[in-house]
Amino acid sequence: MKFTSTKVSLAIGAMTAALLAPMAATAADNKSTRTDAAGPSQARIAYSDREQMKPWTSDKELLERELKLGQNKAFYVKALADRGFHITSINSEKPEAVEYEVVKGDRSYELQLDFDGAGKATKLDVTTNLWRTDATKAALKGNKVPVATAYQRGNEAYSDRARMKTWSGEKDRLEQALAPGQDKAFYDQQLKKLGYQVTSVNDKEKDYVEYEVVKGSDTFEVQIDLEGGKARNVDVTTNAWQSDATERALDASKR
Repeated sequence: MKFTSTKVSLAIGAMTAALLAPMAATAADNKSTRTDAAGPSQARIAYSDREQMKPWTSDKELLERELKLGQNKAFYVKALADRGFHITSINSEKPEAVEYEVVKGDRSYELQLDFDGAGKATKLDVTTNLWRTDATKAALKGNKVPVATAYQRGNEAYSDRARMKTWSGEKDRLEQALAPGQDKAFYDQQLKKLGYQVTSVNDKEKDYVEYEVVKGSDTFEVQIDLEGGKARNVDVTTNAWQSDATERALDASKR
């Protein structure tokens, strides 16, 4: 039997498609998606604090060890730059204390330093950066922003040190209102009743659901572990990795 060149090409194409089909199906099965107000988006892991917190904490602890106490302000500015950290905002700058927002890749931190009368650091904290300036948000998205060299008026509104006490109080109240033992519908209704907007569903499975929620200028991640359709554990925690929908909701609260 003779094959024309056209028939041979078609046959080869069909065999190639058949071989690639299982690979494509496997890739589709392995792809984890996140949904927000705009619908399916990037891999959910990118916005999940539960998934991201372990490597973030490891880098945080490493940075804290490397930025030893007893140095002056200039030392820390240089040490951050040497380690690839970009200072995107100076939220507070006084003789006795300074506070930096820093970005490296897709991770952000707030560096809080206390100084003695001689200008030497007596306390150093590397912590979350939940409230971010526009420059920090831009840097996290890969845009180039200038290195911040001085405090800008209004930046104190983004200080985690200044805002964390109020945030922690609201976190505790929210956790009490979302006690375990209820089904998913209860938590959806309770969040709405409490004035929270669900801006992103980072994960939704039979045994686990994860929400980003916003109320005013506060945001939290609500993590609900389910068993038999009822929550066996509910965690209200930081929302350090925020979806675009969450950022839009937070920006709207400023208007």
